[in-house]
Amino acid sequence: MGRQWGSPPRPRSAPGRGGLGGGRFAPAWGAEVVSSNIVGYEKVAVNKGWTMIGVQFNQVGGEPLDLGTVGVLDSSMDGFDAEGSFPNEMRVFDGTDYTYYGWSGSSGTDLLDNADLDNQWIDTTELAPVDEEMKPAQGFWIKSETGGTITLSGEVPTADTIQADVGIGWNMIANPYPGAVLVENFGTLDSTFAGFDAEGNFPNEMRVWDGENYAYYGWSGNSGSSLLENPDIDNKWIDTTELAVTDDKIEFGKAVWIKASSSGKITFSKP
Repeated sequence: MGRQWGSPPRPRSAPGRGGLGGGRFAPAWGAEVVSSNIVGYEKVAVNKGWTMIGVQFNQVGGEPLDLGTVGVLDSSMDGFDAEGSFPNEMRVFDGTDYTYYGWSGSSGTDLLDNADLDNQWIDTTELAPVDEEMKPAQGFWIKSETGGTITLSGEVPTADTIQADVGIGWNMIANPYPGAVLVENFGTLDSTFAGFDAEGNFPNEMRVWDGENYAYYGWSGNSGSSLLENPDIDNKWIDTTELAVTDDKIEFGKAVWIKASSSGKITFSKP
């Protein structure tokens, strides 16, 4: 159909294209929702290698989470080591470039030997705490030498809808509400974002990383402005080969890439 796929922005040694095509896939990750109360937590599997994680909580009181404590790795995942490196790293994309953080580990098992830095994400150059926020719907990479789990916790968002900014180019976006969501319902792009076009392309695309490959989806637009001319799939993320909705899901605690041809908003509705 004349699709021209670009590649998501790559931090050093990040996963590349992989899995080219619009087919379906069965996510390989796992997670467990432990509490669905106003304050809760969830454990999400971290692959050996690269995992895309999404922020789905606020601090108690509604403020954004601190980046340093946005997620806690389990005790099997090491901190700063004898080689002066971080076996477990975080990469945060700002729309242009990546910022790098490292998992400190605990003072009893790593070489930082500073209890004030225990079990948090820190500046990898200064070996110091960071003063940054992570908002619901924000995504980030974790690169791990071993894999394990990350525990995300905080206050469950209560607003009926949450909007996130989408810029031209690549955006790492997460469902801001704890829980899995069908791909087709992963947020609604506003009317500035076009659907399937006359060249047989999707100007606005989604890429979902399963630990090994990407699966590809496109924003359908609506039947009045898209060449799909099928109101049953208006304003949904669809399979780019079959031009149809799928039963694929974005699991909770996970983020996706959205590649946008214009800027605007994506709106998520409370389940």
